Amino acid sequence: MKTKLKLLSLASMLAVSNMSAIEIGPTGSGVEMSGFIDLYYTDNGTGTQDGGVGQVEIMFDYASGPVSASVDIDFGGNNAPGTDSSGNYDGDSNLEEAIITYDFGNGMSVTAGKMLSYMGFEAYDPTNMYQFSYAYDAGNTATQNIYDGYDYGMSFDYGTDAYSIGLWTSLENSAGYEVALAYTGIENFTAKAIWSDFTDATDPYDKSTFWVSYQLDKLLLAAEVAQADSHSSATNADVDGFLIMGNYAVTDKIGITLRYSEEEITTSYNTSTLGNEFSKITISPSYVFNDNLSGLIEYSTYEDDVAGNADPEDLFAVELIYTF
Repeated sequence: MKTKLKLLSLASMLAVSNMSAIEIGPTGSGVEMSGFIDLYYTDNGTGTQDGGVGQVEIMFDYASGPVSASVDIDFGGNNAPGTDSSGNYDGDSNLEEAIITYDFGNGMSVTAGKMLSYMGFEAYDPTNMYQFSYAYDAGNTATQNIYDGYDYGMSFDYGTDAYSIGLWTSLENSAGYEVALAYTGIENFTAKAIWSDFTDATDPYDKSTFWVSYQLDKLLLAAEVAQADSHSSATNADVDGFLIMGNYAVTDKIGITLRYSEEEITTSYNTSTLGNEFSKITISPSYVFNDNLSGLIEYSTYEDDVAGNADPEDLFAVELIYTF
C-alpha cells in the first residue's frame, strides 16, 4: 500500500480492480501480503510493437496500534520503474517502497523511509490508472516527465474531514522538499495542490501540480495543471502541461475513459522558446473480468503544434492486470 498517499489521494476511487490482501504468519500477526502482475502490448503505428511483463510487485503491510509499515518489492519487467536503459536493476531499485508510520491520533502522523511523491493526479502503479499511458509522455517518448517518483525522506501529515496538509523533506544530501494541501469538505469533491523545491539538488528544479476531481454518480471528472521548471543547463528543459479527463462506469464491469492533455517543452534551460507543443487525445475502454483480473485497451493520438515538427505516431495498447 502507498501509505503516504492515503491522506491526500483518491487511491480507493482510482482502483481498476480490487486487491485482496492475504494474511501471513500467525492469525492476528498484523502482516498482510498483496501484489499484482501487469502484462501489456503496444503498437506505435510505425510497425514497432512491444509487449511482455510491464511490472510484477509484491507488497507487505503491517499494522499494530499506532505503528504501521509497508514494503513494496518490484520484480521488474520491460517497463519496471527504476531500471536502466537496458532493463537492468541498479542498486536497490527493486525496493520500490519501504516506510514506517506512527499515527499520533487526531489526524496527525509521521512517516519515514523510501516513499512516493505527493505529486500528480495520475497514479504511479498501473493498478490505479484509468488508462495505459500518462498524459505527459513527451509524445510517447517518456514514461512521464513532470511527476516525481520514489525517494528517501520523512513526511509529516495532518488531516481532518475537510482539509489535510503534508510536508515531505528529503533525507539525502542537497535534495529538497514537497508541500501538499488538499480540500475534501464537499462530498465526492477533492482539490489538491502540491509544490516541490529541489533547487539545491545536483540537477536543480521545482515542480507544482494543481488538480480537482468530482465523482457524480457513475461519472468521475478531473482536471490538472502541472509544471516542472529546470534550474540547470544540464537538465535542459522546462515543461508545462494540463489534462482534463472523464471516466464513466457503464456497468459494474465496463468503464470508459476519455482524456485530453497538452504539454509544452522548451528547447533549453531558462528560455520560453518551445521545442515541442504536444496535444494528446486518449480513449480507453476497460473491463473487470473478476475480483482479481481486469484489462483495458487504449488508443491515443498526438499532434505537435511547433512549426516544422512531425506529429508523433498514434499509440495502441492492450493491458491485463492480475491482482492478489
